[in-house]
Amino acid sequence: MHAKTGMKLIRWIFLFLICVGATLFAFSFLAPDHQQVVRAVVINAPQEKVYRQMLLLQNFNNWSIWGNADSSIRYTSNNIPDGQIGTTITWQGNALLSGKGMLQLTGLKENKEIDHHITFLEPQKMEADSKFELADQNGATRVTWTFTIPSKKPWNIYNLFYSLDKEKGREFEKGLLALKMIIEKGSVINLPGISVISFPLTNYIAVRQPVAATDLFNFFSTHFRYLQQSSLQDSATVKKTTALFYKKEEKGSQSDVAAALEIPAGTNPRVQAPATLISLPASKGIAVRIPGNYSTDKTMAYRALDDYIAAKQLKVTPPVIEEYTAADSSVRIIYLVD
Repeated sequence: MHAKTGMKLIRWIFLFLICVGATLFAFSFLAPDHQQVVRAVVINAPQEKVYRQMLLLQNFNNWSIWGNADSSIRYTSNNIPDGQIGTTITWQGNALLSGKGMLQLTGLKENKEIDHHITFLEPQKMEADSKFELADQNGATRVTWTFTIPSKKPWNIYNLFYSLDKEKGREFEKGLLALKMIIEKGSVINLPGISVISFPLTNYIAVRQPVAATDLFNFFSTHFRYLQQSSLQDSATVKKTTALFYKKEEKGSQSDVAAALEIPAGTNPRVQAPATLISLPASKGIAVRIPGNYSTDKTMAYRALDDYIAAKQLKVTPPVIEEYTAADSSVRIIYLVD
């Protein structure tokens, strides 16, 4: 008797679970297949300027509300220059604030649209797509941010009881307002890495020549090697090579450049043609340091420096300096200013 009662209870539990599963499955066809947040802001700046600021993944980290809320967060980029499709940045921080994941630049329409794909790894695994649409609005730019998280059946039934828009929409609004402030108030000139410096009196041994843009790489690699081998008695002491740009190529003309080695204190270089000595006086300057590969962020670094010069109404004194540090493969671009 007890055995029959037990079997009947199991049967009822089994039927109940089947009914619950069937109900959930049915509701999954009624529930939305994604969660989405859509927010917009009007920025008093032309589309090109807004696009340039939003193009770089590293700049996204400057104004997104999530990155700014976690002081422990650390970012790592891949070897593709920022601003190109395929660029990725991985992040890892406090598990309760930013967690762990990856942001990838997946699509670009110049001055019109920027697409990201986000992979969240911790504390919860999920995928999301983020789209920024830029449109002219009487000389200003309307930025519409659409953030979408797809939901698989039958788990999408959760969407009937939870609204990402209501719970997180305010955070997207704060991010867009931070972006607006950065661009409109000129904060773009204070991007991380841009610093005001005091450039000291510096002496170089160098080879200076007019060079076509297509020959710059060969010119620098050849003459850096030549200067190290023939001019400094102990080339092992050379930690930094320098490119000096007195005038860059314009409309087919050649650039006036120098491949240079900074002369360490107490070192007496052997100077023979085509090498010569160059001395740059102490000066005020602004600088950007690019970590890793030279090509990484090069164009945007120059644009940021140019924006700073324009905003501050400064005058650049040639040459423009690019310092290459072997120890960490970094590059520092320096503008000398009046």
